[in-house]
Amino acid sequence: MSSNTTVYLFPHILKCAGLSVRDYLLHDVPPRGSAVIYSKPEQRPWLDPKVRVPQADRDEIRILFGHRLPRTAAKGFEGRVIREVGLLREPVSFYVSLYNFLQKTPERHRVVGMSFEQWYPTNKHNRISRFYFRHYFGLSSLGIRKMSQRQRFEFLSRQFETFWFVGDYRNCDAVMERITQDIGWKFEKLPHENAAPTNALRSQDIGEDLRRKIREDNALDLALYETWSERKWGGNPTLERGQGLNNRWTWQ
Repeated sequence: MSSNTTVYLFPHILKCAGLSVRDYLLHDVPPRGSAVIYSKPEQRPWLDPKVRVPQADRDEIRILFGHRLPRTAAKGFEGRVIREVGLLREPVSFYVSLYNFLQKTPERHRVVGMSFEQWYPTNKHNRISRFYFRHYFGLSSLGIRKMSQRQRFEFLSRQFETFWFVGDYRNCDAVMERITQDIGWKFEKLPHENAAPTNALRSQDIGEDLRRKIREDNALDLALYETWSERKWGGNPTLERGQGLNNRWTWQ
């Protein structure tokens, strides 16, 4: 394979249309064309890919994707163009979508009979930014906690500046269309099989007081969304949005 072929690093962020991408990669592309990384055993080789992943396998790969995709995977593709994809979601929409997902198998997720109002307080805050920190950038919980909200915003914004794409999760089809056009794979619109049913809870069903609380609780994720959701393939982020974040060290 030519050394200048592009490799796409596409972390699957929770509730950002990723299951449809996963299914496409598992069923509709050449079997060695992608690495789908969800478990710790699948992740482990990509923490040190030059040692743990054979060169022949790396030569075939064009997309790496999954919840446990580490950014260190890029070290296995020296000399090739690396393009990173980042998806974001507005916090109220995110938690409503997560709640609807859990309600599909409530016994398994221990949410039987729980209303959204009862369930939301059981959640950690800023789950999208936490996901990037822990799973993609590999920061420890202690390392994250030693940063203020503004420092976290500035860290992620510096990283996103180098990404090929950053934007709202609803651009996922357009992102995949561009990727597959570059690679030469056949692609049709993603099925979005995990979309909420028509009778599911909607963001507009949440009372304004709770909507306000969710936005306040998740100020970092909201600032990232408002800063980066319209950037896409080269727009200008509104970095001043992060100025209102807490600049004191926090354990939250």
